[in-house]
Amino acid sequence: MKKNWLALILAGAMAFSMTACGGSSGTATTAGGGDTAAKEESAAAADQGDQAVGEGIEKPSSPLRYSLGTSSSGGNFYLVGGGIATILNNSLPDYFVITSEETGGSTANLTMIQNGEMEVGIAMTSSLAEAKEGTAEWTGGPMDKVRGMVALYPSYMTMYALSSSGIKNISDFNGKIVGLGSKGAAMDSVLRTAFDKMGVKPASIYNDGHGATASAVADGQVDAAVLFSFPPFAAISELEATQELTFIGLTPEEQKQLTDMYPFYTAATMPAGSYKGATEDVPTVTEWNMLVCSSEVPEDYIYLMTKTLLENNPQLMEIHKSLEYCTAENILNYNVPLHAGTVRYLQEVGVNVPDELIPPEYQK
Repeated sequence: MKKNWLALILAGAMAFSMTACGGSSGTATTAGGGDTAAKEESAAAADQGDQAVGEGIEKPSSPLRYSLGTSSSGGNFYLVGGGIATILNNSLPDYFVITSEETGGSTANLTMIQNGEMEVGIAMTSSLAEAKEGTAEWTGGPMDKVRGMVALYPSYMTMYALSSSGIKNISDFNGKIVGLGSKGAAMDSVLRTAFDKMGVKPASIYNDGHGATASAVADGQVDAAVLFSFPPFAAISELEATQELTFIGLTPEEQKQLTDMYPFYTAATMPAGSYKGATEDVPTVTEWNMLVCSSEVPEDYIYLMTKTLLENNPQLMEIHKSLEYCTAENILNYNVPLHAGTVRYLQEVGVNVPDELIPPEYQK
């Protein structure tokens, strides 16, 4: 489902940063001292809520301990994953104790889910495409245990350079040093291939984390950089405090080339004002960030998690404004089969799930 309307909603959401929201996770705090009756009332309310959400689903003898893979500390996935774990733990205390884990990001999370080392994680759709096909070196073959759960938010392909560099379009990357994030990550491999097919020939590719890459741009070690993020991305905003940046857009032809090559990309526009240097709309592409899980987690439990997250959207938006996109309908943006528990919830709320997203283990 390709949605060019993303920019319309995003235009009203520019005032926040992923790192600026770090303290908000939807967790309620109680003032010191505490009133016994109030505490008992709160506990009773939580228990009633737990029973309501899990009605008809047998509780385990003790809460199940699950891991949720995120990213490195301070990354967007790390913030969002921690908030999601808090919501699920607070809403379903008799069912789960979910720990958000610091990881290497999408590919690490998918690898651990496939290997049975993790139950839930966050990944981008480019990584999911590689996991499904199993052709990328990091996959070791098709990852048949990975299932879709809940769509979180879209990220914009953001290309930037120092204004003094004179780089104004993607063809200006020819003969330059271009940063593509961490080596081996899906974006790195996907964009290397895309550049080759588009006739874009950088002198070399610089691989490091996005924060380190922004510093390398500032120091003149890197001429231009690319990342996918929901703006504003902290490292870019910090760079703009001392440097003037140019944000590089795609032509309609370049957008079509990318979306034709990679169906997980959608033509979109990053609105003016996303960054100080983005004084005009920036034509680009987006891809989705998704909550994924193992097919081996029982259907009842993924159903409970999916229902809890989608029916607590105000709490999700306390984690980060971008999670306004976390809706039942946007789950159809997955490019891997959904978990049976997610399919069950979607059918319950009247969302028609296409055949290609139905997992082989789903029983109507």
